[in-house]
Amino acid sequence: IDPETRTLDPGQLEGLITDRTVGIIPVHLYGHPADMPAIMAVAEKHGLWVIEDCAQAHLAEIAGKTVGTFGAASTFSFYPGKNLGAMGDAGAVVTNDAALARHMAMFARHGGIKKGDHEIEGINSRLDGLQAAILNVKLPHLAEWTARRQELAELYETALAETPGLTLPHTAAGVSHAWHLYVVQSPARDALAAHLKGAGIQSSLNYPRALHQLPCYAHMGHAPEAFPVAQRLAEEGLALPIFAEMSEAQVATVAKAVRGFNG
Repeated sequence: IDPETRTLDPGQLEGLITDRTVGIIPVHLYGHPADMPAIMAVAEKHGLWVIEDCAQAHLAEIAGKTVGTFGAASTFSFYPGKNLGAMGDAGAVVTNDAALARHMAMFARHGGIKKGDHEIEGINSRLDGLQAAILNVKLPHLAEWTARRQELAELYETALAETPGLTLPHTAAGVSHAWHLYVVQSPARDALAAHLKGAGIQSSLNYPRALHQLPCYAHMGHAPEAFPVAQRLAEEGLALPIFAEMSEAQVATVAKAVRGFNG
């Protein structure tokens, strides 16, 4: 991944494509868009499909074009903690391909559009009416909430600039960051988290282990140095509080505590 955007590095992508490669799944991590124009160029060159993981990137944009509109299909999470969250598990898949949309709708409904008419084998993955109703009420506020998150990120950037030992998140030129998470990096991450907890401030380790470190992928035999950026982010990343209702005073309190860390 790119060390600044923390998303898929298109410069390394083409060298990893083999005759077994069928598609690419870029993740708009933390709300920062992956470099979709470059990724799509590689995909088109090699005849690969692209599915965007937009779980954390509602309304993020690249040159005015919203994420989720580049690939063949895109996934969104509405888990309660997301920028647009339901009150339980929820999500959506979007596409502008009518045939693909119909196939996905069948797959999510036991393999058929009509009850009892199963054209394919499917699963039960339907969004229930209660979650849909909650999301329908919240959706009109999403643009305002996203703008507020962007304001809060700017406040953090100003307040934490030049803090020794702290790497702030970077926003690439021409993109609009959704700021699902505000993740800083520190070699003393665990000590910083403990310091903040002592000050009554919650932080989170969203991904304490990168994919190549997980037991389910141990059989692949990846060494830490094979994915140095992901490894470092897993070891150093710490998410500071950010939510649309957060006040400027709260940002200042968090920033003061971070600056007061002597780790």
